[in-house]
Amino acid sequence: MTDKIGILALGHGSRHPHNKDVVNGVADLIAKKYKNVVVRIGFMNMNTPTMKEGLEAFKGTGVSTIVAVPIFLAHGVHTMEDIPQILGISRDSRKTTVKLDGKNIPLIYSEPLGIDDLVAELAFKRAQEALASI
Repeated sequence: MTDKIGILALGHGSRHPHNKDVVNGVADLIAKKYKNVVVRIGFMNMNTPTMKEGLEAFKGTGVSTIVAVPIFLAHGVHTMEDIPQILGISRDSRKTTVKLDGKNIPLIYSEPLGIDDLVAELAFKRAQEALASI
């Protein structure tokens, strides 16, 4: 049996549509590229679905584990304190369980995007786009 993984893409939320659009877009790209993964989204504030509603959206999907991925560049108060508190995640173990479809499902909290070759490539790509626009 193959485990079915869920990814909960987490965003801050904003009165402006850009934050929600980015989190939705990233989630859509993950879902398109990795067909065996169930992807949902959740926001800390100002947007819906909330993080808890995002978790509830995994009901009926058959996921055996959910990974909460903050679509944030770096750690800060939100990724280190607010989000773990909202999700009931231990700051030490970075995991908990959630009840879905009558089962206890592991919920694991990942690191933010951070320093990565892909982030550097994207930053360079954005610089090239800016140069091309002048």
